[in-house]
Amino acid sequence: MTPGPVLPPRLPSLTGVRAPLAVLVFVAHALGSARFFADDSINSLGFLLPYGPAALSLFFVLSGFVLVWSEPWREGVGPYFRRRVVRILPTHALTWAAVLLLLAALGPLPLLGPLPEVGPALVNLSLLQSLVPLPDYLLSVNGINWSVSCEVVFYLLLPVISRPLLRVPDHRLWACFGALAAVVLVLPGVIGALVDGPPWALWPPLSFEQAWLVNFFPLTRLPEFLMGVVLARIVATGQWRPVRAWWPLLGVAAVWALLPVLPQVYARSAIAAVPLALLVPVMAVRDLEGRRSWLSRRWVRVAGDMSYATYLLHWPLLAVAKHVMGDRLVGWGEGLLLVAALYALTQGLSLLLHRWVERPLLRRVHRPRLSPAPDPAG
Repeated sequence: MTPGPVLPPRLPSLTGVRAPLAVLVFVAHALGSARFFADDSINSLGFLLPYGPAALSLFFVLSGFVLVWSEPWREGVGPYFRRRVVRILPTHALTWAAVLLLLAALGPLPLLGPLPEVGPALVNLSLLQSLVPLPDYLLSVNGINWSVSCEVVFYLLLPVISRPLLRVPDHRLWACFGALAAVVLVLPGVIGALVDGPPWALWPPLSFEQAWLVNFFPLTRLPEFLMGVVLARIVATGQWRPVRAWWPLLGVAAVWALLPVLPQVYARSAIAAVPLALLVPVMAVRDLEGRRSWLSRRWVRVAGDMSYATYLLHWPLLAVAKHVMGDRLVGWGEGLLLVAALYALTQGLSLLLHRWVERPLLRRVHRPRLSPAPDPAG
């Protein structure tokens, strides 16, 4: 009997790492955006270092890495798109509808704004809002899902982009990664120099046009995703050389140290993605070598699997909490309890969505069981 196609080895740490990344995004928004604390120095911890945007950059890199690692295109583009749709659309549609109901019932909410008009709401439902350079469209309904809109564009482009990237000779993969890293590092400066406009109230002193091009526009964020694609090939072809995790982390610290002397546009850019991206193959190789870490533990992997639902739910829950509190601000003790309770509520609802919506649907479209990959050590 002819053996079936071989599955690539599993990389559980790349699932588990999504859990702490989701925590970083939640904390950044609970402190820097919701601003529950009377002591503004605590609120400022949300943006003192751009750890929330850095976590989001790593999500983009992870997406590129995991999709190329686990999607060998042996089943064709149809099954690939079917799995992507099932992975993102049901949870998005449920949270989209829930936010519209909240806005209709409660009126304008902090962080969410008023009930949007039909056009922006439908564009948000389609998850193409990051392509529209208008604030009312970009941040309509559950505005936090602009990054999911970027992912949708990545998913649409990957079957085309992956073909030339998969044909890059093994010995040129690092040069390809370097070229993508150079784009990430240089592009914000180019945008800041060539694009101008009045300060955007949300992110002064940047104009909306600068902010959109640097942070929200999918093609600007595409190099982060493609770095993940190339790194997956670097690991798969044996081009990766052992690196300790603290080297990429030192690189992130160096980037953050430079931010005060760089143009303001860099503060909202993805330049930390370049050193952060190198953490992904570090974790992947540990898994391939059979070395366990806390990221591969089952409860961490479950939290990582829930991270998409966590991401979509946390923003409207913070908005409702801010609405309930009104102008009242709290001390650090009460504030920490509030943030912890909101995180627990977010996780509880995320678990329900993951268990009763995401997992059953994913099982239905999952590929037929393939032959296990050979032991990489054997």
